Amino acid sequence: MYKEHPEIKTPNRETVIWRYLDLWKFLDLLDSNKLYLSRADKFEDDVFEGRVPKREVSELEKNHPLKRVDNFSERTLKKCHYISSWSKEENETYPLWKVYSDYRSAIAIKSTIGSLIDSIEHSEGDQYIGLVKYINPKAPYFFKGNMFQLFLEKREYFKFENEVRLITILDYKNTEELLLLPEGIRIKTNINTLIEEIYLAPKANQNFKSLIELKLKSIDLMKKVNYSDI
Repeated sequence: MYKEHPEIKTPNRETVIWRYLDLWKFLDLLDSNKLYLSRADKFEDDVFEGRVPKREVSELEKNHPLKRVDNFSERTLKKCHYISSWSKEENETYPLWKVYSDYRSAIAIKSTIGSLIDSIEHSEGDQYIGLVKYINPKAPYFFKGNMFQLFLEKREYFKFENEVRLITILDYKNTEELLLLPEGIRIKTNINTLIEEIYLAPKANQNFKSLIELKLKSIDLMKKVNYSDI
């Protein structure tokens, strides 16, 4: 279930968001009725996210009981935080099709923040939704001590993503349990509520559109399937 947090900026409910998926991930969503979240240490685009900036580490370690803040961030926090990435845009975008698809057999789900929140109403645990802030890595940086900050900030080179993240945290009792946490989890989702429209990759053909429409019909999910406008 969605939960508010004082340190997380959630866009308003009417905000349009997009999720770009290859065919197999889209089919998994339809078949499981569950949204997949990837463990934070499995993200490969910005290797610096989830880390306390080095210039902050030495100061934090003076008073931190672990004495190794950088190690704690890299080896612990990134292994218990799970993320689903969305893009805050009014329309589909060419760069994200290029990054997250083969430009032919992929899908973009169009939704809103409100629909995303409502779709996970009956999921287990707490889920947080926050807008990613893009920062200049060379500018002065202030770490507030809020661990969500590490997963809701990225270097400005990725600003084109205009990312919104759904984040959840798995509890663990000891190091052994931490190491056994899965690479990804699925949370219960009402896909009829989540999906407002479906867009096909820019070079998708009629056969691909027919395949998607046939799948939707087989599960009684009546959603509009659009060719990309790009």
